[in-house]
Amino acid sequence: MKALFLLCGALFGFLLSRAGVSDYDTMVGLFRLETLHVGGVMALAIAVTAAGLAFLGKSGTKAVIGCPIEIARKPMRHGIAYAGIVFGAGWALTGT
Repeated sequence: MKALFLLCGALFGFLLSRAGVSDYDTMVGLFRLETLHVGGVMALAIAVTAAGLAFLGKSGTKAVIGCPIEIARKPMRHGIAYAGIVFGAGWALTGT
């Protein structure tokens, strides 16, 4: 099982590097709003995750240890938006 997680992590890192997310110039282009394909990569990742979580929630799939997977909804708090803005600004100011 650990080998599967290692393989998935390596594949994820490879795909991120192929998408250019690890390239400094690409990230600077994102923050300057010149190159927006990294935003597309992030949007695609969010969409795939949302679809996967919706599938898991409706399929009744069980976890590896045998217990049912329960995905509880969490309330949206406006403090999260402010934290995201501060995080993004810090990320941009420090040069990724």
